[in-house]
Amino acid sequence: MNRTHRRSVYGKTYTVVDIWHAIRTTFGCWLAMLIGLCLIGTLLVLLLLSDFRPALWVAIWFCGSVIAASVFGWRVWQAQSAGIRIDPVSAALSFSADDLENSLHDILSLRRFFDHAHRIQLAIDDIQRLDNDTQRIGQGRNRGRRYGLNLSGDFGSYQLMFSHKQKRDECRALLVQVIRRTKGRAPSFDPNIAFPE
Repeated sequence: MNRTHRRSVYGKTYTVVDIWHAIRTTFGCWLAMLIGLCLIGTLLVLLLLSDFRPALWVAIWFCGSVIAASVFGWRVWQAQSAGIRIDPVSAALSFSADDLENSLHDILSLRRFFDHAHRIQLAIDDIQRLDNDTQRIGQGRNRGRRYGLNLSGDFGSYQLMFSHKQKRDECRALLVQVIRRTKGRAPSFDPNIAFPE
C-alpha cells in the first residue's frame, strides 16, 4: 500500500462523508420547508382574501417559498455534506446537528428542524460512551435500515446517523483510535463501549 494514501489518525483532520444521508436529509428539509411555506400561504390567502384572490399574489408567494426553501436547503446541504470531522490534533469532533434527543419544546418550536443547518463541535475527551444503533424503517418490501452511532458524555447525548453500516463502522473505528490516543486507555472491542474516567 502506498504511504501517501494510508489513513492515519495521527495526521490531518479525517472526514467521514455519507453523501446519501446528506442528500436525503437536504431533500427532506427542503421539501418540508416548501410544503410548510405553501400551506401558510394558502391559509393566508383563504383567510385574508376570501373573495379577491389575484393569481399574481399566489405566484409571488409560491416563488418566494421556493427561494426561501432553497436557501434553507443550501444551508442544510453545507452542514450535512461536510460529513463528520475528526481532528486528532485538537481532539475535536465536528458533525451536523442531526440528533434525535430533543425536548418537547425544541420539537414544537421547530428547533429540531432548523438545527439540521447547523454543526456541533465537541471535545473527544468528553465522550464517555459509544453505542451502535440500528433502526428499521418502512414495511414489507420497502423495509430498510438506518444506522446510528450514539455518543454519550457530560454534554448529554448525540446520535450520528448513517445510510450504510460501513460508514458507521468506519467513523466508529476512527473515534475509538482517537479516544484511545487522547485518553490513554484501550477500550474493549464490544460494540457498545464505555470509556472509564
